[in-house]
Amino acid sequence: MRAVRILVMTSLLLSATAWGSGALHTDGPFFRDASGAVVILRGVNVAGNSKVPPFTPIMDPAELDPLSGWGLNAIRLLFTWEAFEPQPGQFSSSYLAYLRSVIEAASARGLYVIVDFHQDAYSRFSLAGCGEGFPAWALPPGIAPATPDNGADCASWGSRAVGDAELASTWKNFYADAGGVRSAYLAMLTRVATALANEPGVIGYDLLNEPAGDEASEVAPLYEDAARAVRAGDPGAILFVTPGVLTDVGVATKLPKPGFSNFAFAPHFYDASTYLGSYGGDDESAPFDAFAEVGAAWNVPLLLGEVGASPSVDGVDAYLGAIHRQLDRRLFSGAQWGYTPGWTASAKDGWNQEDFSIVDDQGRLRANFRPRPFASRIAGTPSSLDVQEGPSADANTLTLAWQNDPAAGATEMFAPGSYFGGDIRVDASGDVRCQKLGDRVSCRSPTAGPKQVEIGADRRCGLTGAELLLILFAWLAIRTRSAAG
Repeated sequence: MRAVRILVMTSLLLSATAWGSGALHTDGPFFRDASGAVVILRGVNVAGNSKVPPFTPIMDPAELDPLSGWGLNAIRLLFTWEAFEPQPGQFSSSYLAYLRSVIEAASARGLYVIVDFHQDAYSRFSLAGCGEGFPAWALPPGIAPATPDNGADCASWGSRAVGDAELASTWKNFYADAGGVRSAYLAMLTRVATALANEPGVIGYDLLNEPAGDEASEVAPLYEDAARAVRAGDPGAILFVTPGVLTDVGVATKLPKPGFSNFAFAPHFYDASTYLGSYGGDDESAPFDAFAEVGAAWNVPLLLGEVGASPSVDGVDAYLGAIHRQLDRRLFSGAQWGYTPGWTASAKDGWNQEDFSIVDDQGRLRANFRPRPFASRIAGTPSSLDVQEGPSADANTLTLAWQNDPAAGATEMFAPGSYFGGDIRVDASGDVRCQKLGDRVSCRSPTAGPKQVEIGADRRCGLTGAELLLILFAWLAIRTRSAAG
């Protein structure tokens, strides 16, 4: 490969348009923008405290300011049905205005938005008050609403939900449309999609977060109806299809391929070992093999809608590194759980004592997140994305190969200097010309065909960080001996 090293330094601050803008659509296993470029999403869920009153945690647009600087180009924005329709047929205009304000703020900062119709264990009035999502009136006849708890007794809500007979009955009634609740859900989807259809930052909708019930006989028919409901309000939206809740811990999905188009497979994954306080060291290839098999069979993109761990987990950075290696080498998109600017040491994420927020109460990054490099936009079709971690940061590399389409514009990569141990170098093949803009690299080529870019540490001084440390230690040893003599 004939390498051309382009090292153009600039002091310009990147604007929100650095990631590009415009609606996305699916094309086989990829998301593409209006210019035909492939877009890979690296995002975060916003926000953990959306699940409890007042349901509106992002009240200052500036709270979204740090995200693009951390390399994120998307948010999965939680929507709570209880907040929007607290009583049957009574809709909250203020909650809808809140959603619009967050969407517009995100779009202004170059962030794509996925609206996530979210629930956990059905409702705050289910599972002894430990769930969230659906309004109290959505409970079936014969099941009395519980008093919402959201305290320490709800910390184990996930394991309690498995096998809970009353919760299972609640879901059965929902799928059977008892009391017209399923129909009301579908009508709500149309209302929301209609209201948000003109928001350019919204690329699509997650039809239902982590549904319980039989995937083939209950969840799949709901998704078919939900797709029609959303498309009645927003015909061009991407639909994100999340399998049953048990796939979160590696159980294979039994969800059949949907009959609609322009959709993505959107599973979640949490390694069970992290709930025990220590990452078990798995390379995470097995669950991703299963996810990839579904995506390939359906010929659709894959977005890992949720992944994450508490910063208290031993080996949490290694765990997330393993997840990112799987995302990179498979060219998958993903969104970490979660970004909660309202995190506190006592309430944590604000719901059921969960503690997954990537920021603390001062907005500082915690141990469960650090900016990692990736290719955000590829002008053409990517062939491979390889991110290698060496024995030290200055040995880390990113290598992207792709089939270039000059009409699609620039290929863009996030390459934080902190990941590479300082300043970066960019080696590009042939006629590819690259420019560094802060932590981003933008490359163009006037010709079609195979192209490649490698990013690594800038070693123009001829010394690595480790070598500089050895020199420092040697100098200190000499000084110490001189002082003793």
